[in-house]
Parts: sequence; structure tokens; C-alpha cells
Amino acid sequence: MSVPVDISFQGIPHSKAVEEAVIKHADRLKRIRADLMRCRVSLAVGAKHQHQGKPFDVNVHVFTPHQTHVSSNTSNEDPYVALHEAFSHVERMLLEAGSKRSSQS
Repeated sequence: MSVPVDISFQGIPHSKAVEEAVIKHADRLKRIRADLMRCRVSLAVGAKHQHQGKPFDVNVHVFTPHQTHVSSNTSNEDPYVALHEAFSHVERMLLEAGSKRSSQS
């Protein structure tokens, strides 16, 4: 079963390809933590850098029964790279939380 995913595009047009990438990343998290309840992803255009184009800012909020895991301030000019970095960060936090839970049991 898929994780319910809320995706918001702020200041950029909706992209079906980016939406599919978000869903793929969220489903991968479900394999790490079976008790995921929801995933919220926000994609926005950040401030333009002096020597580069505008980066995509990605925020991922993952909700489990006991806590919320947040990855914020992930930026990259390529939205797919920004998504990958944000979800990798959340993945590490979920793995750490899972290892802490199992060591306390």
C-alpha cells in the first residue's frame, strides 16, 4: 500500500514527472518504516544566486505514529537532485529512529 502523499508546488508550475518522482521516493520510505502515516512535500523556487540559476527548495515532512521527521532547507538547481537529497536525509533519520527504538526495547 502506498503512503498518502501531499505535494505542493509554490512558485513553479505543477509537474507530473516531479510528482511521480516524489511518490517513488515516498514509497521507498515505506519499505524502511512500515508504520508511515503520511508524507508532505513542498517544492518552491528559492532566491536566485549571483552566479547560478534559481534553486529548488524542498521540504519533506514524514509522519509516524510517534513523531514527525522533517528535512528542510534542501536546495539544488535540479529539482530531482533536491528531492533525492531531501528524501535521503529523511531516510537516514528514519533509520536512526528505528535503531534507537530497537535498542531501547
